[in-house]
Amino acid sequence: MKSTSSDFNYNTMEKELLNTVIEEETLNGISHHGRQSIFYENPGTDEEEDDDEDEEGEVRKRPGSLAVALLLCAAIFAGGVYFLQTFSVDYVYGKTEAEYQNCLSSIVKEDYTAAMQSVEALLKEDKANLEYLALKNTICARSGDTKTQQKVLKKIIDADVDNYQAYEQLLQLYLKQEKNQEKIKKLEAEAPNSVISSMLNEYIVGPPYLELTPGVYDTVQELVISSEGGYDIYYTLDGSSPIEKGIKYLGPILLEQDHYYTVRAICCNGKEVYGEESTGNYQIGINVDMSKVLPPQVEEPSVYPEGGEYTAPQRITIDVPIGYQAYYSWLLGTMLTPDNGTQYTGGITMPEGESILSVILVDENGNQSAVKQVSYTYQPQQAQ
Repeated sequence: MKSTSSDFNYNTMEKELLNTVIEEETLNGISHHGRQSIFYENPGTDEEEDDDEDEEGEVRKRPGSLAVALLLCAAIFAGGVYFLQTFSVDYVYGKTEAEYQNCLSSIVKEDYTAAMQSVEALLKEDKANLEYLALKNTICARSGDTKTQQKVLKKIIDADVDNYQAYEQLLQLYLKQEKNQEKIKKLEAEAPNSVISSMLNEYIVGPPYLELTPGVYDTVQELVISSEGGYDIYYTLDGSSPIEKGIKYLGPILLEQDHYYTVRAICCNGKEVYGEESTGNYQIGINVDMSKVLPPQVEEPSVYPEGGEYTAPQRITIDVPIGYQAYYSWLLGTMLTPDNGTQYTGGITMPEGESILSVILVDENGNQSAVKQVSYTYQPQQAQ
């Protein structure tokens, strides 16, 4: 089994290097006995005294051999350490490169689970590496994991505060969420430069203002809604979503006697970004029939066309189920009822200019649907 760099024991390696030196000394005539005679003086014999001249020659030779051996030992040891260090770096680099290539391969194969495992292993070694974070962002985007992607983009911004693309991607994720304006405002407040701040500021839309204070009123009132930024305003009077069912605000809304209104209004800028809502409840008249405030049991009518801008005359039709009657009105701000509406008997001619059609369905028991409101703009094309 191959050893990793962390498996190496430098003390063991030193012993192995010293053993190598000892073996080489033996091969070159430097024995343990010879080494001992250098460092330890034993009592001499007569024969040794007779060989003083020879011994002196040996002693003169041995220090030189020992020096060579020590130098050789140091060189071998230094070479061993260098080998270990180089092997360790190469091994780690090779392992990282293999993990990186495996991550890329998994992305191509759309195996995002395997790709995420690989990139997490890479980030464990280098958690602030922008290339690895970018890979993780790509994996999250392709797999649809927007929650994790937001966290990754924030880490990229922390590591690279001027990363314009990271701010853009995080902004797009926020725009897909409800109540996103607070997050966008916070992002804009923390922007590192004017370029990023300006880009984010284009997506910050303030709420509309209900000029009439919500509350109880004895008589008919007019509700004016304004926008500080001059944005388009969409509203509903029955508490439904102004994004899904809102009608475009074109002028003061008449709040009629003996009615209860739940107003929800929202602004929309030129980039079709919706801002924060404004809401208000209005009770007009003391004797309000609160049963009318309850959610209707009759479904809203279907109207065709469903709104838009036209240069040619259009015929508007209402889908009326069997057992129901439909009523409509072009009066702005009027709470439509069978009493003040016109019964639908066939196609309706679209008037010129901007207009809003209000439609309700009424069943056999007198139960009526919520008001369906559709905006039209009809500007006849001028003859050449």
